[in-house]
Amino acid sequence: MEKSKLYMSLGMIMFFVIYFVPIWTVTLEAPQYPEPIGLNIWINKISDMNPNDLKNINLMNHYIGMDEIPEHIPEFDFLPLILGSMIILGFIFIYFNNKKLYAFWFILMTVLGMLGIYDFWLWGHEYGHNLDPNAAIKFVDEFGNPLAYQPPVIGKKTILNFVAISKPNIGAILIIIGMLMVSLSVYVKKGEKIFYNQKIKIKNKIIAARLSYTLLILPLMYSCSVNAQKVNYGEDLCYNCKMHIVDTQHAAQIITKKGKKFLFDSIECMLNEMSNMDLSKNKLYLANTYYGKETFFDVNNLTFLISKKIPSPMGGNLTAFKNLDDAHNIMKDMGGENYNWKEIKKKYNIIQ
Repeated sequence: MEKSKLYMSLGMIMFFVIYFVPIWTVTLEAPQYPEPIGLNIWINKISDMNPNDLKNINLMNHYIGMDEIPEHIPEFDFLPLILGSMIILGFIFIYFNNKKLYAFWFILMTVLGMLGIYDFWLWGHEYGHNLDPNAAIKFVDEFGNPLAYQPPVIGKKTILNFVAISKPNIGAILIIIGMLMVSLSVYVKKGEKIFYNQKIKIKNKIIAARLSYTLLILPLMYSCSVNAQKVNYGEDLCYNCKMHIVDTQHAAQIITKKGKKFLFDSIECMLNEMSNMDLSKNKLYLANTYYGKETFFDVNNLTFLISKKIPSPMGGNLTAFKNLDDAHNIMKDMGGENYNWKEIKKKYNIIQ
């Protein structure tokens, strides 16, 4: 194998391993914590550095008015797809074994990395500056302006009596090694002698056409989706009524544009909570169905039945069905009235 191909292949292997290790770590040191608490940021999740660290950090943030840090944000849905697409593209370029293609991959990955760092800074800025004005504890500077609590992207920063440290983890080191391997492939390829004849030139034209097609369809691989949060039935509490969620036919949840998720033991609890929310901040409303059990579906695609013979946890007798046929089949035996999502919202006086 040519050295340029070898280095490029090693680079792609480094990026593949990123799926299995944390990329970044943010820790908080304070006198009240004998050991630092912190978070590990992976390509598809946020996890505790120590047990219950995320919970403890969210408790502290609550008192100063910061939003809760979720375990899952929208970026985690498409970042693995982007990385996977870049790895596939890298192996396609290895097949073509062209210096310009290796250089193009390096530049593209550099741009994506810079965008990722900017997105990380943006999230930190939003959580550190967008504070609840009604928070239990408020800190101001010497001019009376509210303090911000944004952690550094990298390095150390003192926030009140905490020292926030943001630093690369194994994944970030692998990214650096991978990028070095790709840059080596570009350098080595420059010195490799390749002999062309007329047939090779014709073949390269065909390859270029195929490559153009590949680059055209690549953006399709970046499509992202918002996943429903898995419910621990019998353990998780309803956000509205604070009762345990046990019914797999009536559970519901709301996903905000920031990726925060609210769980409910019934559709009527979700509707009651919606009447007190700014709905413009929400992205998706999901519900279990009569036959779907633990699977959640977008409420806009469902039909709803109110029947006293199908009791729901909070007495609304409201059940979702995947389609009209399912609802009508049940209505034959159970009776009731059929509604769509718009009509249900109107019935619960939700006009936003």
